[in-house]
Amino acid sequence: MLILLPPSETKTRPVRAEAAPLDLDAFGMPELTDSRRTMLRAAVRTAAAHGGADKLGVPASSPELVERMAQLEDEPTDAPLSVYSGVLYDQLDPALALGDDRRVLVQSALFGLVDAATDRIPAYRLSAASTVSRLGKAGSWWAPRLKPVAARLRTELAGSGSPLVIDSRSGSYRSMMTMRSGGDVRVLEVSPVQERGGVRKVISHDAKRYRGLVTRALAEAEHTPTTADEVVDVVRAAFGAALQVELDGDRLVVVDRVS
Repeated sequence: MLILLPPSETKTRPVRAEAAPLDLDAFGMPELTDSRRTMLRAAVRTAAAHGGADKLGVPASSPELVERMAQLEDEPTDAPLSVYSGVLYDQLDPALALGDDRRVLVQSALFGLVDAATDRIPAYRLSAASTVSRLGKAGSWWAPRLKPVAARLRTELAGSGSPLVIDSRSGSYRSMMTMRSGGDVRVLEVSPVQERGGVRKVISHDAKRYRGLVTRALAEAEHTPTTADEVVDVVRAAFGAALQVELDGDRLVVVDRVS
């Protein structure tokens, strides 16, 4: 089973005394190493150039992020679940242990894909919508480079005992690497909704919290689900009566009923 997560805009900077610098050669998926180097150089150039803050989306209240991006190769690194922060990642234990048949990948505008269990990343500032020097929009630049990776992941999943993708990414990150159901692989998009008086509406910002809860439930489950129905059973068991979970085609719908 593959769980796909979006990155977070907010990140926790690793403590320098306890962390090693960035080492792209130590990342998983080595077929992306050259592309990662290209994007890293472009991000550093962007940060060092005039108007870098706007292009990287750095808020005026945090100008130090631009300087750190300009020196990114020297920034300390840590496990992704310790660096990414915010609503989704608050639901996950940084020491979350995954079985051999469960994998969590984070879509990243800087690194393409980050393996939550093995990679080490700095606290960077770059989103899919960022415009980087000589490459254009980061998300659009990555899309063709991630297409063969998506194909390989699908092939690996199809031959596994759990041919499932749990997609908790937002729209811009789904566009970076398209994953849809087909063949022997089922892709379920986590779709939180709020129900009041029988009327449902899509949850926007707080959707990240529910996606984090789904990720935790599946990562901590005693057994890895092998079908979409088993995914529903596992998440329902974790949520109890607090939330309803159901399938709607390829959507894993999390229903928060409020009075």
